[in-house]
Amino acid sequence: MYATSFHDDASEWQAFITGSQASCGTLYARYAPQLYNYGCKLHADRSLIEDCIQQLFLYLLTHRSHLSAVQNVKAYLVKAFRRDLLRMAAENRKQQEFPAEGFDITISPETQLISDESTLARRRKVAEEINALPPRMKEVLFLRFYENLSFEDIAAVMNIHQKSVYKMVYKAFDKLRHRLIDFPLWLAMGWLLWK
Repeated sequence: MYATSFHDDASEWQAFITGSQASCGTLYARYAPQLYNYGCKLHADRSLIEDCIQQLFLYLLTHRSHLSAVQNVKAYLVKAFRRDLLRMAAENRKQQEFPAEGFDITISPETQLISDESTLARRRKVAEEINALPPRMKEVLFLRFYENLSFEDIAAVMNIHQKSVYKMVYKAFDKLRHRLIDFPLWLAMGWLLWK
């Protein structure tokens, strides 16, 4: 740890801006750890903080002939470092918000889990309502939607008239429509077809 006064810093700064390489090293050794410590309080990304410190001193080194004398070197460096760190952090956020390679939308695991549970609950409700139908209606629906038989084939299998098959399918859907008032009929049909 360096114990310095404003006068020592001002002298070191004056030597630095007039071209002293040793003064550059002295200022870096004196203030880089302090800037790093300060940066850790402003931002969590340690590599960004290190990059910012190096870029600040690189800028000062390359532009030192245009710099003027300062009264408080530490305050000057902290102010410049803070400004640069916030700018670099903002640039990093923009790069993270707009990835160059593409824009993918992902569903969070929690949302997917809720969606899966909601879908499962709906399927259970549809299955309960189908199972509450009379046995012959269930059989007609099974033959039509699971076995993919025609109305004519179902009539032959169940030894009933084809018009009776039509009526049972119609009545089954009518009951399901009333019992599953929250579900669109096409959705219930989709779940009927889902094996």
